[in-house]
Amino acid sequence: MLQQTSSYSLGEIGEPLRLAAERHGASILAVSDLGKLLREQGVKATHDATVVTLCFPELYSALLAADIRFAAFLPCRIAVCDRGEGVTIEALSALEFCRLLHRADLDRLVLPLETALREILDELHQHPAHPHAARHTGRFYLGATENQMNVRGSLAQRIDCKGTKIEDLAGTGQHDAAGG
Repeated sequence: MLQQTSSYSLGEIGEPLRLAAERHGASILAVSDLGKLLREQGVKATHDATVVTLCFPELYSALLAADIRFAAFLPCRIAVCDRGEGVTIEALSALEFCRLLHRADLDRLVLPLETALREILDELHQHPAHPHAARHTGRFYLGATENQMNVRGSLAQRIDCKGTKIEDLAGTGQHDAAGG
């Protein structure tokens, strides 16, 4: 297990974690608030924890090409656990993937993933909370990410290369057909 502590609170760490992930070639796929999930199921949660699912597309493709069983461990997850005065940040070691699959020959292949995860955790540990950092309700807050947006029902502002708007093609407000 990779583990670090940080002076960020659970409500403050969302943006620094997103930025650190992006700097190391990852994007955030999902954020799961486990404390909230347990409370919704009627289970008393003694601590709040949030799981952040990361995607390192370039690193994953090489791992899956080498051994498809890496799919059981991907995408990587980082757990952020509230500890009152800060948080504990944990992730499963990528080198441990090889050991579990009995593929020590692939250690060199997972080393970039291991390094990226370590650097993200170290970055969050080394930078103390900024006094003007965004403060939220005490919960992990990231906001909606691009991957979480659904654009299925949206309309484009312009519908052709001439700059025509959909409103320009709308009816005149009167009945078009003569009827009869």
